[in-house]
Amino acid sequence: MELLEVKVVSGDGSKQILSALKALSDETRIRILHILSLSPLNVQEITEVLKMGQSRVSRHLKILTDAGFLIPEREGSWVYYRIPEEKKVPTFSSEVTELLLSYKENLPFRTTDQAQISEILSRRDQKNTYYFNNVAHDWESIQKDVLDPAIYRKKILSYLPDFSSLIYDLGCGPGGLIPYLLTKSDQVIGVDASPKMVEEAEVAFTGNTHVSLIRSPLENVASYVREKADAVVASMVLHHLSNPPAVIREIYKILKPGGTFCLVDLKKHNQEFMRDNFSDLWLGFDYSLLQDWLELSGFRIGSYEEFDTGNVFKILIIQAKKKED
Repeated sequence: MELLEVKVVSGDGSKQILSALKALSDETRIRILHILSLSPLNVQEITEVLKMGQSRVSRHLKILTDAGFLIPEREGSWVYYRIPEEKKVPTFSSEVTELLLSYKENLPFRTTDQAQISEILSRRDQKNTYYFNNVAHDWESIQKDVLDPAIYRKKILSYLPDFSSLIYDLGCGPGGLIPYLLTKSDQVIGVDASPKMVEEAEVAFTGNTHVSLIRSPLENVASYVREKADAVVASMVLHHLSNPPAVIREIYKILKPGGTFCLVDLKKHNQEFMRDNFSDLWLGFDYSLLQDWLELSGFRIGSYEEFDTGNVFKILIIQAKKKED
């Protein structure tokens, strides 16, 4: 890594630098930066990893937030903390964070903390899998009770190429979107982490030589697929996943150069019942955050739409393109 460029600063700039350096004068706060580099976590999860009282952890989080190292994101009644995305013009805090994490292999608590984070993420995944295994048979009708997929499924088609040889449907569930995608592609491969969802889809498309199904965690889907696709669709998927940016990076890997990614998800909302009743981890997303994740993964935003659904929810559809070789 290159050394930080020496810059002359004064006034507010020097105060920000002093605040940042003071924030990193405590080993616990360095540890917090390390664990949040692995995944966004809520206060309760951070407390579990550090094995400290909540008030003490909250004080450390406030110091790091005030110094620009962290961003708190309210998700209904919960608050998650994450490290800010990279920016085109780096801040002192972001450059120091990058430098610090480049030495994470030398941190004495690294192995223990990584194991703790893996356990937390595994519990999230197990909860998701348990939920979707139980609702797999009735998933299409359950969705209609809150948000009818027909509202956005036809819209997805206008964001895809006129014809593709292969489209991946990530988080395909029992396969409700697949018939739509077959009007645009010779082959559709549905991917889902839930065994029961994949079983339902296999029954629905028995004998259809244009459809294949793969059971795979989406966070490392590139390890499970053999072909690169002309297009990938992730429809109402990211808000269930622990690490959406990691999934977007995987999607970039499984697209052909110039390929199309169609992302469909809920706009940021405060409907807590979605977490309780539908196993939503994130209560939707702001467009600006999705844009950052896509562009940092190498995508170029093609088009974007936000529309009402006739109830409390709004839907975001983003078309993004992988760069040509």
